[in-house]
Amino acid sequence: MLANRYKDLFLFFSLFIFTTVQAASTDIEFYSEQLHLEYHSSIVIDFRVKCNERSIRDFYDQMELTKYQQLLDDLAFHQTNLQLNDWLYHELLRNSIHKIYAGKSELQKTLTAWFLLAKSGYDARLTYLKEEAYLYVYTNDNLFEVPMIQEGDRLYVNLSNLDAGRTSYAAEVYMLDFVPQRRGKAFSFYLNQLPKLNPQTRNRALNFRYKNQQFTIQAKMDMTIIELMKNYPIIDETQYLEIPLSSSLSNSILPQLRQIIKGKSQKEALEILVTFTRSAFKYKEDHEYFGRSKPMIADEVFHYPYSDCEDRSALFYNLVKRLLNLPMIMIAYPDHLTIGVALNQDIGAPISYKGKKYYICDPTGPTNSVEIGRIPKNYERKPFEILADYKG
Repeated sequence: MLANRYKDLFLFFSLFIFTTVQAASTDIEFYSEQLHLEYHSSIVIDFRVKCNERSIRDFYDQMELTKYQQLLDDLAFHQTNLQLNDWLYHELLRNSIHKIYAGKSELQKTLTAWFLLAKSGYDARLTYLKEEAYLYVYTNDNLFEVPMIQEGDRLYVNLSNLDAGRTSYAAEVYMLDFVPQRRGKAFSFYLNQLPKLNPQTRNRALNFRYKNQQFTIQAKMDMTIIELMKNYPIIDETQYLEIPLSSSLSNSILPQLRQIIKGKSQKEALEILVTFTRSAFKYKEDHEYFGRSKPMIADEVFHYPYSDCEDRSALFYNLVKRLLNLPMIMIAYPDHLTIGVALNQDIGAPISYKGKKYYICDPTGPTNSVEIGRIPKNYERKPFEILADYKG
C-alpha cells in the first residue's frame, strides 16, 4: 500500500510539473540567418547535475521525461531546409542550447547537447573529468588536428574540444559506461554541398596576363561561406576539391572565364585557367600566414590575401570541372599538391593512370607562366601518390 501511495504521489507531481510548463519559442542567429525555434519549456529542467556516472545518468533519465521532441523537430526542419551537414547541424544545436539554457551551467549545456544528438540518432559518447564533461561523436571521416579516442571498432571525435578552440587534449578522462545509441549512425564533417544560407557578398577584382593579353576577373565572394569555413575542422585534403563553388562566386566568375576560353583548344583553355590560378593570387604557406594549417576551399582563395598549393588545386579543380569537364587526378608529392588533366593530345610527359594519360597542370607556379604538361621543377625524381580522380 505504501509503495502504491508513493507511486501515486510521483504521478501527481509529474502531472503538476507538465501542466505548469508550456510551449515556448526563441530566435537565434545562425551565420546570416535568423531562425525561429519552437520548444517545450519542460526541457529546461532544474537539475543540479554533478560530474559523475550516477548524476549524469539521472540527468538523461530526467530529460527523457520532458517534451524534447518539439525542439528536435524544429532543428531537423532547419537542417533540411538549409541543407546542413552533421557538423553544421551540431553548430545549430549548440547555438540553440546556449540561447535556451542561458544561465545554466556549461556542464548542463554539454549534457543536453549529448542527449539531443543521441536522440537525433548519432552514436554520441561522454567523457568526464573533475567538473567538466566532453562530448564525443562516432565518425568515419578523416580528420586532422582534432582530439579523438578509440572505443572498440569505432573512432570518436571530441566536439567539446573543437568548440573551445583548443588544439591539444592529453588529460586522462573517464568514459561514461552508459551509451544511449550504441550502434547509432556516424557523424560526418564532409561538405558534399554548401548550405543554403543567405549570401553576404563582397567584390574583388583579379588580374592576370595570358601571353600578350591582360584580363580582369570581377569576383563576387560569399562572406557567409568564408565565415562558415573560418574555424571548420580540418578534413581529408581530397574533400576540399569536391566542395563546390558558392553560387555567388560561380555566377560571377564562370561566365567571364567561359567567354575568355571560348573558341580555344583544350590546351589553350587549360593554359588560361592555370595562368589565372598561378598569377591572380599571391603565394604564402599556411603556417607563415595563419600560424597554423588552414586548407581552403575554392571560395576562400578569393578572400584571403595569400594561398598555397592545396588551395590553388581546389580552385583549379573546380574551374576545370565546371568549364571543361575533363578527367583529372590529384597528385601528392611529399611537400606539394598538384593536378593532372587528361587531354586528347600529347603536350609533355604524361602520368598514366587507369588507362588514361594525364598531364600536370600545376595551379601554383611558376607565376606568369603558361606552361603545362611538365613535372614541377625539382620534383622530377620525387615520389608521388594519386589521392583522387575525377572521371569527367
